[in-house]
Amino acid sequence: MDFKRLTPDMLPKLRSYVERQPFRLSEFSLGFQQMWLPYARTCVAEVDGCLLIKSAYGGKTHFYYPLHLDSVQAAELSAIAQLETWCVEQGVPLVIGAIPSERLPVLVQRYGRELELSNPRMWRDYLYHLSDFVDYPGKRFAGQRNHLSKFCRCYPQAVYRPMTTEDIAVVQKFLCMYATRQYAKHSFIANEELHGSEQLLAAFDSLSLCGGIMEVDGRIVAITVGEVVGDTLVVHIEKALIEYGGVYPAIAHAFAKQVAKDGVDYINREDDAGDCGLRKSKLQYNPIQVLDKYTLIPKRIIDSLTDRLDLRSVADCDVHEYGKLARDLQRSRMWGWDWSADWHGEGDPRDVWFLASSRKDFVEHRELPLGIYFGEKLVGEGVFHNFSYDNMVELGVRLLPEAEHHGFATEAIRAMADYALCFWGLERVKAKCYLGNSPSKRMLEASGFQLISQDDQFFYFFKTAKN
Repeated sequence: MDFKRLTPDMLPKLRSYVERQPFRLSEFSLGFQQMWLPYARTCVAEVDGCLLIKSAYGGKTHFYYPLHLDSVQAAELSAIAQLETWCVEQGVPLVIGAIPSERLPVLVQRYGRELELSNPRMWRDYLYHLSDFVDYPGKRFAGQRNHLSKFCRCYPQAVYRPMTTEDIAVVQKFLCMYATRQYAKHSFIANEELHGSEQLLAAFDSLSLCGGIMEVDGRIVAITVGEVVGDTLVVHIEKALIEYGGVYPAIAHAFAKQVAKDGVDYINREDDAGDCGLRKSKLQYNPIQVLDKYTLIPKRIIDSLTDRLDLRSVADCDVHEYGKLARDLQRSRMWGWDWSADWHGEGDPRDVWFLASSRKDFVEHRELPLGIYFGEKLVGEGVFHNFSYDNMVELGVRLLPEAEHHGFATEAIRAMADYALCFWGLERVKAKCYLGNSPSKRMLEASGFQLISQDDQFFYFFKTAKN
């Protein structure tokens, strides 16, 4: 699976995926991806006719639910299976976000043994009938009709017109002026959203966006920009000067009339980002649905073995902590590896060499190394090695000096033994420590390992499911 960093010039090539998706979520639109590109460090891969999107917004990697060209669920699940393998190989936790409610049951069934599921209210999209904005019908929209009538009475000279490429420069100036009030909110998300609006306008032509401008006496008082995705208009930008009473219902009404002729049935006005005022406003337009967007984190058995710790592949971002763990030559020899005998370069190896050596051992089926994490902090390493043909494996654990004396080693090796014996179904697990390494001997005994022999170098231990 080859994830490539998403660039603006790549977005138009992905149009076939988004315009045929049936979910009507804002994340599955080119404009959304363009707006958040500077922050999300988005990467994409194509597999089995599916588009996979990887995002690292806020430093936390997650993957969008796969988009198949024809929404074939079997192909989507095949892409997820390949993504699972990639995550295991890369040591990246599998977090699937932007899951439409239609696809949630099959994922819950797939990962139902243990999973984390969230659906934050602040990120749910608001979906409306387009015709409601064209007509503002009935009692439910009396407030919008009154605001629109007030705007028309107060500003009979107001003119609405579709936005064109030639308007982009003046719209950018309007956004700069509008920013004075927006930045006063001291909201990081609001500031990001405003910057994203500027990025989106720069891609107005390449992404085939549509938009509109409301002017009073030649002055721009409101702008809106959206994108038609299938039967839905996704409104990415709507900015207006509130001193012009009724301007928001006026431009929303005019924009809906503009796109109604294009066979659009729905409007997605995106989420409210947890802003109470924005939530109240979006609800007042009477959405037909607030679209759920689930995030699912499946748990492997090995992820739930300890009360405090996670055992998983060492992530790239922890390369320096891993190097610190591995390069102490004296401790490495007690661990059973004299790395100086394998290092043939000049000076000391870089931290990345140690991590690459560990991963090479896994690729070549010599051992299975796992980082021991306390929260998000790497505190040590556990290794399954010396896999034998008589259904046994040897275990080893080492910790960073500052992580010792907290019971981490005992907890980790006990969990590793349980995993090998109960999940893999091995007959027994083995471990050893140097004769002079009293702390390791005590740790193994506390973990349920039995001392079976010793020689002039090592104590030898084993453990079965029984003990």
